Amino acid sequence: GIEGTGLAFIAFTEVMALFPASPFWSTLFFLMLLNLGLSTMFGTMQGILTPLMDNFKLLGRHRTLLTVFSCALGFIIGLLFTQRSGNYFVTMFDDYSATLPLVIVVIFETISVAWVYGTDRFLDDIELMLKWRPPVVYKYLWKYVCLLAMISLLAASLLRMVFKGPTYTAWNQTAASEMTLEYPGWALTMIVMLIVFASLPVPIGYIYSLLKNHSALAVPSQESPSPEVHRELYTKCNSTDQLDSNSHPAPCEEDGVHPRTSFLPVGNEQYRLLPQQEEEGEEEEEEQDTGV
Repeated sequence: GIEGTGLAFIAFTEVMALFPASPFWSTLFFLMLLNLGLSTMFGTMQGILTPLMDNFKLLGRHRTLLTVFSCALGFIIGLLFTQRSGNYFVTMFDDYSATLPLVIVVIFETISVAWVYGTDRFLDDIELMLKWRPPVVYKYLWKYVCLLAMISLLAASLLRMVFKGPTYTAWNQTAASEMTLEYPGWALTMIVMLIVFASLPVPIGYIYSLLKNHSALAVPSQESPSPEVHRELYTKCNSTDQLDSNSHPAPCEEDGVHPRTSFLPVGNEQYRLLPQQEEEGEEEEEEQDTGV
């Protein structure tokens, strides 16, 4: 079976050569590949640059320079794949930088959602957003079935790499046939670095978050509420609960800051303004009536 670059640049090229008016169809086909690659890179670069600009103010102030530098760096690294041995590097990156790291990242994501954040909380958030609560079976799938299945898949892949060794398919010009070869030592080091560097940001981010929360708890601040207070702000309220508007503090109007429009839930889809906002609305209507 033909796959990867051989499917696009060998098999389809031979097919296009058999079509009537083959230059026309070949032009359309390779223009499609070009546009497909560009559109994919737009999304990929945006996924890399946006978190950097959101988390680092210095980078956010120099968006153009960051974009140009990232594209230039990607271009320089991409020259590695344009050599005569470039297809082997493409196979290496495709097999080991986008498969095992993806499984590792998904395992970390499942642990963080199912065990750190909590499946019950996650189901509450889904119900709040979608107005529909998923079945409880998802809770056990996330916590046990999916997690164990992915860990088993990762363990099997690592054991296969250890006992069988990473191999690649090369073309033997003398025998005019393909042959399976083992990667040299420097290539094995490169494979390990690809897997580690692609998976390392997740545990580093988690450790950084723990240290940041620990330092925040060590130095309590009266201005910034605790994470539990933030959690309570987004807790779903039952529409049948009678909320006392007098229990809500009036918005602060100091320093010329206008209060935000606040809503209280009444029913499933209806909302009403707080009493203070209703009085302001009535005053604006009176001003409009008097022509002021």
